[in-house]
Amino acid sequence: MNRVFVVESFVYRITREGYQPSEEELMGYGALLGQPTRKLSAFLDRYRQVFGYQIERRCSSVGDERICIYTWSQRHSFKLFPLSLHAFGTIIRFRDDKPVDVLAYPMPKALSYAKSPGLSEKEYGDRIPREVTERVDGWQLTAYYNPILGRWIFATRYVLHNMYFERGRLVEEDFSSIANPYIYVADRLADEFNLYQILDRYRGWTFTFVLLGPEPAITRPPYPMGSDYKLYRLIPLFARDSSGKLYSWSETEKLLGLEGPRRIGSRRLSELYEEVRRRLDVRSYIAFIDTDDPENPVIAELESDYYPDAMMVKHLYSAKSTAILICEGFLDELKRIVDRDTLDRVERFALEVQRFIDVLQRARDIDAVSEKISSVVKELRGVEIRGEISKSLREGNIKRVAKKVLGTLLEDKSLRSEEIFDIVARLIKEIESL
Repeated sequence: MNRVFVVESFVYRITREGYQPSEEELMGYGALLGQPTRKLSAFLDRYRQVFGYQIERRCSSVGDERICIYTWSQRHSFKLFPLSLHAFGTIIRFRDDKPVDVLAYPMPKALSYAKSPGLSEKEYGDRIPREVTERVDGWQLTAYYNPILGRWIFATRYVLHNMYFERGRLVEEDFSSIANPYIYVADRLADEFNLYQILDRYRGWTFTFVLLGPEPAITRPPYPMGSDYKLYRLIPLFARDSSGKLYSWSETEKLLGLEGPRRIGSRRLSELYEEVRRRLDVRSYIAFIDTDDPENPVIAELESDYYPDAMMVKHLYSAKSTAILICEGFLDELKRIVDRDTLDRVERFALEVQRFIDVLQRARDIDAVSEKISSVVKELRGVEIRGEISKSLREGNIKRVAKKVLGTLLEDKSLRSEEIFDIVARLIKEIESL
């Protein structure tokens, strides 16, 4: 059962119907909120904390009913507890403020392998997942049947179809309209390719899709234009049936007759992680790990360390990301992903970055070099990094110094700007003057 709905229903019974729960009930429901307690006041305080600050509820009213979508607040870092995994797009219908049913129960939040609590390398490194895919770097959407509209409709992880953000402000339009640009595009594609006819066999189910566009989501491109919908693709990820069971990629493909993400051969998570960490062309691998509960398998994300920088270079011409990838030894791979007009600048910039690294390697007076570099950074960026630079130089970690200095100085600078060459040239000149 969806944990958001379970807790909302329990709290409604207590606050609106006068139900007096037992201590055992409070312990169980409190555990869902990450804080078991035998005291009713403590449980309600925890509920208000979770649903008032950590989880956001955005609702649209239609007559005596409300449709509410729940999502983790982007203003707060994610905290792992049982209910939080379900707070990424769950949609609940209320009638006269009473929770009636779950309309959408999408995939749980994917946990970051070796980074998220409960998903350590020590505990999971030898686990072999049932299935593994490459992450599709697009926008996650949920397809569900909406009884008020009398049709299948999409939602994002954060808003309903009639909502969107404009300069950080939530805009809500009439419930019958599709106002969200991503959902508008998905709706056009679903209609054109008869997806709704396929989905209509599964009323009561929830399907998670990803909308893939011409530019990856990680670079945060502007909202799509509705007229450009043919530049996008809808790719199925997971299905969840009315009992709550979550279906894997291959199972979902068979249900819909549609191709999902590219699958990777299943191996130990530690091996997969070492492979994906240095990939520039894939954001991450996603692994489906079976548990004793078919409703709640572990969805693990194994992230590339360098894909974000590669996309910042390819699509936004980031000089900072270019410098970082060059320092990490990715020049050849970088040359393969940029366009022809950018290739010459990458090669030219790589020569300057290497000159800077060579000068650092030849330097003998660490204190003087640290002082020179720090003064340039402080003058141009107002940031003090002398202690960090000195420590890394003494340890002989030249790569770290180069990444830190260039990353700081080239923040928000374009690869197409001549200024970036002047900045590196000045660093070299200052050190060579010693």
